[in-house]
Amino acid sequence: MMMEMQKVDADRRVMLSEEEMEQSLPCFYRAVAEAAGYTETEDTMYDCTRILVASNVQDAIIRYYETTSPELSREQVITLLLLSGPKVDAELKDNEVVIQERFISEK
Repeated sequence: MMMEMQKVDADRRVMLSEEEMEQSLPCFYRAVAEAAGYTETEDTMYDCTRILVASNVQDAIIRYYETTSPELSREQVITLLLLSGPKVDAELKDNEVVIQERFISEK
C-alpha cells in the first residue's frame, strides 16, 4: 500500500526499470516517488537538487527527449537537465536512484 506521506526523512535508494527511467522529468520524478512508496497529490513538489542518479538513468532521460522531441538539440536537452534534472553520482549502480531528505514536499 502506498503511503500518503510527502516527506522523505532520510536518503532512500530505489532501483528503477527501463520504463521508469526513460520518460520526461515530471513523469520521472513521479515514478521515483512512487517507487519509494509515496503517492503524489496535487500539492506535491519535487526538488531536483535533492536527487542523485546513476549515469545510465540520466542517459535514459536524454534518450527520452531525443526520441520524443527531435526538434530539441542535444545542447538544449543537456541544459534542461542542468536546470531541472537529477545529478549523476558515479558511485551508484545502474538503474539506482538516491532521493535525499526534502526531495518530496508539499506546497
